[in-house]
Amino acid sequence: MRWSVRHTLVAAILLVVLLVASVLFFLQRQPGSLRLQQAVLLTNPLPLHDFELWDQHRQPVTREDLKGQWHLLSYGFTYCPDICPMTLAKLSRFRLELELQQQYADIQLLFYTVDPARDTPEVLQQYLTFFAADIRGLVAIDGSEKHKNFEQTLAILYEAGAADASDPMAYQVDHGVLLYLLNPNAELQAVFTPVSRVGAVPDFDPELLFQDYLAIRSFLQ
Repeated sequence: MRWSVRHTLVAAILLVVLLVASVLFFLQRQPGSLRLQQAVLLTNPLPLHDFELWDQHRQPVTREDLKGQWHLLSYGFTYCPDICPMTLAKLSRFRLELELQQQYADIQLLFYTVDPARDTPEVLQQYLTFFAADIRGLVAIDGSEKHKNFEQTLAILYEAGAADASDPMAYQVDHGVLLYLLNPNAELQAVFTPVSRVGAVPDFDPELLFQDYLAIRSFLQ
């Protein structure tokens, strides 16, 4: 992400992300019996607005398709050099741990690309094979605006940088860093925030993610 070069923009995006998480925390009163470390539970889940996307197999994905199962959504782009692959690797580890411990493993991982110009469904399909086998990729449909509701409901923040003069496809994309837990009614149920350390790329602690997820599912059952 060339952290030092675009430090100001990245910092601004992260600040907005933290503000969003803070607002959610104060607006959604956290139950006294629930102790979360890196997550905010929405006691009044937020319904997703209607949208239409493609998955990595060019199959349409709508809000209705997300009903009936829990989902954990991350977002980024395949050319991302650090945050995205790190996050997907840790989510794969998180998913495996759920299966090994047989605890609330009824969840599918989703990855939404904020770079549809380069991340075609075919590119997504190849990229996601490096991580968990069942991650479902999501991408905007060519020429469609039906992805905007999806981004706006979840406040997915990103901005593409300037392209290289010699190669219009050579550019970076700065984006926020959040994970979204969607319940079987296709509603936003919780938001997970990264661990931020001075001078380091924001990252997720798999153990904290695991503990918070189990706490949320146990509380809601």
